[in-house]
Amino acid sequence: MALPPNKERSRRLRKKMRVGEFQEFGFEYELKVRQALAPEQEEALMDRFVRELLVPRNLAAAGWVREGFVTAFARGSATEDDRQATQAWLAAQPEVAEATVSALKDAWYLED
Repeated sequence: MALPPNKERSRRLRKKMRVGEFQEFGFEYELKVRQALAPEQEEALMDRFVRELLVPRNLAAAGWVREGFVTAFARGSATEDDRQATQAWLAAQPEVAEATVSALKDAWYLED
């Protein structure tokens, strides 16, 4: 969904729509694995991702092993520090050949 046309909105509506000062950011990740992973190996990798990175930083992710999107668990945004920590954590995993993390982007509306 593209960002709705810019017009005067009340603070309450901006908050509800997550625009303006209430805009929320996240980032995409993409992985290339060293070799094909069995379902149990994929689940183990994602379990570590959640326990070691997402939960301690109060983040949430949608997606699975090869690609996904990370944002704040509750209202708010992922930070540049979260993005860099995710890049470093993913790249350090033995199953991962290459990890790419995008720049921060609007978590609710597609960029044109």
